[in-house]
Amino acid sequence: MPNIQVQLRRGTTSDHATFAGAEGEVTVDTDLDTLMVHTGGGAGTGIRLAKHSELSAGGGGTVTSVDSGTGLTGGPITTSGTLSLADTAVTAGSYTNTNLTVDAQGRITAASNGTSGAAVSKYESGETVLPNADVTQTWAHGLGQTPDIIKLILKCTAAEHGYSIGDEVHFTSEHTVNVSASSFWADSSNVSLRYKIDTGASAFWIVRRDTTGLSTPLTPSKWRIIVRAFAF
Repeated sequence: MPNIQVQLRRGTTSDHATFAGAEGEVTVDTDLDTLMVHTGGGAGTGIRLAKHSELSAGGGGTVTSVDSGTGLTGGPITTSGTLSLADTAVTAGSYTNTNLTVDAQGRITAASNGTSGAAVSKYESGETVLPNADVTQTWAHGLGQTPDIIKLILKCTAAEHGYSIGDEVHFTSEHTVNVSASSFWADSSNVSLRYKIDTGASAFWIVRRDTTGLSTPLTPSKWRIIVRAFAF
């Protein structure tokens, strides 16, 4: 390299805060080991140049300031704080700025989505053994109101009648002459199932998938009940 030395003015970060460099002048920040390009706008004005270690992947650089802008309020933040995102539709006709609270069972227990529509709360029970006697089964849904929609699901746990493990049959109610009948209802606290089973009858009958139009009883050990409820 040619034997030529160029020495720039230098000073600490504090020095730069009170120094008014000429427009286009370059100085050295000895605290940050980087350069400052001055804009000629007075003391402390200028643009600090990032070091290579701050730009390269994994270089250890950190975000030291976040400013507010379009859709953001609450900034700028230089140490810690909160930025709020304005209500902005995700897509045309979609919900806006929705906040959800989910409990340990995965149920949505609280929601707020601005003025774009009502929040939806959901309850889902665990898997329940099919009844084998005249009983009323009850599930506490915890929705705080009578559900707008209730679903009784028969989940296949062992292949039967053309259904595979994991298949779900959405069941409402049934009546088979001299065999069995069921009712399924809800109030502000519970979802309930009442089943009347005659002697020797199975709790549920469904239409087989492997034989068109043929109704057949389920084997209780191969199916489970799941209840779902929704409130708007």
